[in-house]
Amino acid sequence: MIDRRHYGIVAFPTSQAAAAAEAVVLDAGRECRLIPMPEQISAGCGLVLQTHLAELTAVRLLLSERSISNDGCYEVRFENQKKSVEGWHD
Repeated sequence: MIDRRHYGIVAFPTSQAAAAAEAVVLDAGRECRLIPMPEQISAGCGLVLQTHLAELTAVRLLLSERSISNDGCYEVRFENQKKSVEGWHD
């Protein structure tokens, strides 16, 4: 199960790209799910792909290999009942 207090997300320009990404990642045997975009991010289609932070590099590479465009990767943390979302770089 993905840790809901610390995880990685990938944002997409369209809902079709988000759905395609979810299918590719699940087919590769990796855990993910589509969730609403955090309010701290103001780009994209309103959906993001949530995955384990430790797998974010592999997920991003997989999407790149399948030519699925994205609007960026982020690290999400919940601490002291506050959510922080930061741009993520591997």
